[in-house]
Amino acid sequence: MIKKLLVDHIRNNVPDSEVAVLLSGGVDSISVALAAHHAGKKVYAYSFYIKAFEYYAKKDCPKKLVITGGKSYDFKTAEKFAKKMNWNFTPIEIPTENLVADWYRLVDLKCKKKTHFECVFPFLYVYPVIKEKYVLTGWGADGYFGVSKKAQMRYSSKEANEKYHKYFEKNPQNIHTFNEARDIYFLPDNSAGLKWHNKLVEQYNKVHVTPYLDTKVKDYFYQFSWEELNIPEQKHHVRSSYDEFSLLKVKKHENLHLGAGVNKLFETLLNKDEINFNNRKKMQYVCWDWKSKNEI
Repeated sequence: MIKKLLVDHIRNNVPDSEVAVLLSGGVDSISVALAAHHAGKKVYAYSFYIKAFEYYAKKDCPKKLVITGGKSYDFKTAEKFAKKMNWNFTPIEIPTENLVADWYRLVDLKCKKKTHFECVFPFLYVYPVIKEKYVLTGWGADGYFGVSKKAQMRYSSKEANEKYHKYFEKNPQNIHTFNEARDIYFLPDNSAGLKWHNKLVEQYNKVHVTPYLDTKVKDYFYQFSWEELNIPEQKHHVRSSYDEFSLLKVKKHENLHLGAGVNKLFETLLNKDEINFNNRKKMQYVCWDWKSKNEI
């Protein structure tokens, strides 16, 4: 069912025969690429990785520098999957030496939250490389499944999650039905920087196609409970819709910016006084400072 909905969305919204797909190596983007493939489109896959960089865990930390970044597990999965499907694959290395200047570019895009900055950042370098007009992504799919730690605590009936009940006792404002929580996820300011990502898309005169945001797709997923969607396997409704998922092991959900190491890269900005002007210890608060500064 979900395969047909994704394929239909692409056929109805993409007139071109060639499409770009932002392939992360996760279930969501792979399923969209497969839908484009089954819709008869020629798939051009684009995947990024962060150029290796030196990283301190905390500001003024006396620990030795750690080398991180480079080709992530997700990137390697995307590359292997594209090869098995005979899709054109373009790897994109995201530079790290321009991070301060890139911060100001993200500020100009009106990024506010930490996730907005980190999720949009790589695409400053991805979009200039893409040649195709229509760019397909798996954006929004995570919102249907409740993959966050808090969602798993709230909606899974596993006894292992009972230890977290005190969190919800202290934070009753976070107690919602599963569908209410999903509605909150899809609010304009919440969906992993989608609003700001689309601003970037417009700058490069592309069309962002998001099959998972189709109303028919939403109606399909909203009929299921958290456990029906994630047990026996996370996102099994999507995995079982495509025989091609048997070609390669695709691991469980991991946020794109975390798997690629973008969060660690941005922590290096804690040592930049012009960015961290209030001497914060966490980037979350730095982003709040910039939000407040820009609202004055």
